[in-house]
Amino acid sequence: YDESGSLKTTTDEHGAFTSEFGSIFVELDVTDVVSLGVDYVPQDIETPKNVSNEDGGSTAGEDNSNSVEAHFENLTTIYAKLNIPLGGTYLKLGYSMVDVTSVENMNSGNTYGNDTSNGLTVGIGYDHEVSNGFSIRAEITGTDFSDVQTDNGVAASGNRNEIVIKDMIGARGTISLVKSF
Repeated sequence: YDESGSLKTTTDEHGAFTSEFGSIFVELDVTDVVSLGVDYVPQDIETPKNVSNEDGGSTAGEDNSNSVEAHFENLTTIYAKLNIPLGGTYLKLGYSMVDVTSVENMNSGNTYGNDTSNGLTVGIGYDHEVSNGFSIRAEITGTDFSDVQTDNGVAASGNRNEIVIKDMIGARGTISLVKSF
């Protein structure tokens, strides 16, 4: 937006990134078919840093680049695991929540706010019992997250920038070591 509050430019970008992270989960068997669980990721999931040299790059030892990245924090999924009669195969249905933190280094001094996102999670997996209550699981899940929106804190009558992330999905492949009690 320009100083008059009129929309000046809209830029659409698409992207994807990969990240490795660990999680901790706890499940309660309700029946032989249904289990309820909570999965928590205790570390941040960081997007790659996006760097812009709009002001012509570095001059005389100064770094004139702007950079931004997002950190996904406290990713938590509440789910139901449904065993199906195919020798260890199961389906998973859940609800995921995450805090999205904007991390930026801007020459303008503007900072962007943070937001939260949530969405439906579905997946399929296989549980292979080894012995003594130990098993190994492999699963694939996907989450359709809600939109995330933030701005640079400038009033609509100033040089306002808004960032909207929509159609955000997450795919996750997991291998787990499980101990039953």
